[in-house]
Amino acid sequence: MSSPQRESSTTPFSVDGMGTSEEHDLERQTRGTKNQIDTFSDVGNSEKSDDFLVVFKDDDPEKPINWRLSKKIYHTMMYGLATFAAQFNSTTTAPSVPHIMQYFHLSREKALLGTTLYVLGVAFGPMFFAPLSEMYGRKVAVFGPLCLSMIFTLGSAGSRDFASLLVTRFFAGFFGGSPVVSSGGVLADIWPISVRAIAMVFYAIFVVCGVTVGPVISSLLTFQVGYSEWRWALWFSCIVQGALLIIAVLTVSETFVGVVLSRKAKSIRKRTGNWAYHAKHEEWDLDLKEYLSIHLLRPFAMLATPIVFSLALFASYVFGILYLIVTSLPLTFEMTRGWDGTVSNLPILSVLVGILFGGVANVWGGLRYRRVLMDNGGVPVPEERFPPMMIFGWLMPAGLFIFAWTSRPNIHWIAPCIGLVCMALGFFVIFQGCLNYLVDSFTKYAASAIAANTFLRSILGAVFPLFGYALFRNLGVNWGASTIGFVALGMIPIPYILFVFGSRIRSRNPYIKRVS
Repeated sequence: MSSPQRESSTTPFSVDGMGTSEEHDLERQTRGTKNQIDTFSDVGNSEKSDDFLVVFKDDDPEKPINWRLSKKIYHTMMYGLATFAAQFNSTTTAPSVPHIMQYFHLSREKALLGTTLYVLGVAFGPMFFAPLSEMYGRKVAVFGPLCLSMIFTLGSAGSRDFASLLVTRFFAGFFGGSPVVSSGGVLADIWPISVRAIAMVFYAIFVVCGVTVGPVISSLLTFQVGYSEWRWALWFSCIVQGALLIIAVLTVSETFVGVVLSRKAKSIRKRTGNWAYHAKHEEWDLDLKEYLSIHLLRPFAMLATPIVFSLALFASYVFGILYLIVTSLPLTFEMTRGWDGTVSNLPILSVLVGILFGGVANVWGGLRYRRVLMDNGGVPVPEERFPPMMIFGWLMPAGLFIFAWTSRPNIHWIAPCIGLVCMALGFFVIFQGCLNYLVDSFTKYAASAIAANTFLRSILGAVFPLFGYALFRNLGVNWGASTIGFVALGMIPIPYILFVFGSRIRSRNPYIKRVS
């Protein structure tokens, strides 16, 4: 039967803050009553339905939250690599733009559509696949679509006309969007709130590294193999995804408690011959009405709320800048220093360095929030997510200005790279801080809030690279980078304003009925 409350447990991208409703459901299941049984108990002769409800003991070693540390780290790494592979694929065609232009006889803007349509597919994919992780489990909902994404990427590599390339790139992104969002739910399954902050930082690094490392590896493959062989980067992406899928099928365990208990209940039914044994998850059936009215429409309703829109816009703008910089850096260094080929893509590694520094800042922010949480008796204080953004967020526009005005032939190349490090540090703190705040503010509907953010950020990430060439060619690197820096600077007051007025804005939300 359909349950309207299941939305509360749908968390495709849980962030290191307070637990989502998924955890509240888990608490209700694990708390138990005198009428419930654990997975290793056979209940006697009572005829009440609760006597045959299969739940976990608090200290059950098969309960994902109780796994040994090494197993938790391994699963965090595997799902992080799945997201890395999906994000890596998003930029495989960016360094090959000159080759695609020559091969298909296209303009630069049309050749960039290979990247744009992939990221656009990522915008829509999570809306469709996020509920699957709650119905069929994390493993199937993440690695199944990733396999389909690999198949479409193979289609892109074998495309003989431009239309086929565009269609296959969109669907590769559409199915690749599942790991980008749903993998984060694994962290809610296996890590307690007290340490999830650190786990989330390392996972988020995997997410962003795919965007920054992808162009460098793709350019090495493209420029070294041959000018017309732009397909090698796509084939390499398929090799990486194929190897990951084989390892995942053989070694990754299911982490979603509802599905794990359902399998336990099925095993008990077969062993005892008593078909009354069941898990709570088996009582839920995702019907079309719930799928459409909750999982597809609610994220768009969330975007209508002022606080979600402002935070999602902030996070999406900085994400769009990341894609614009990553796809346009080779052009800027070619214009200012005459670099070409793989060498012009190497400055992208400066962004990776900044992400790592941003990860350290986010770990500090997570530990700080943990202390705030303890002082407040475990009650979430969403506005306390803003101080790290207030401290480090200004580095993003500052880094853009440094990059803009040091991109001159008479200034050493390390100077604009330092600007890129500062920009990436500020980006990462802003990006993760916005996600954390949305989860803490809309704990019950965190899935919809994160889906709304993912949708908007992917739209901007898809569109921004299209005008990068015109921006830097027409305005020059100095004023082109300064233009996006001025807009980023204009958004810096957002966390300051919400730190002061955020709680009042949330309490007076005119769309709260629509959202809930």
